[in-house]
Amino acid sequence: MSDREMISCEQAVEKVYEFLDGELDAEMTERVREHIEVCKRCYPYFNFERIFLDHIRSKGLRSERSEQLEARIRDVLRDL
Repeated sequence: MSDREMISCEQAVEKVYEFLDGELDAEMTERVREHIEVCKRCYPYFNFERIFLDHIRSKGLRSERSEQLEARIRDVLRDL
């Protein structure tokens, strides 16, 4: 873990799909990884999404990203 301030839960959740798809730059990937390694609230969410995407990929299905759906999910999570 570095000396820099950890990103917030909201910032980590906003990056979940890019993180899981390997679309983030090295620095942001590390910052998200650091967050989910220590955050008891976010780890289950990230783990569920990872398992879900792995299952979809194993079935040969494509996971199409919908910004509208992502925004709705973020709104629900923020309200928790």
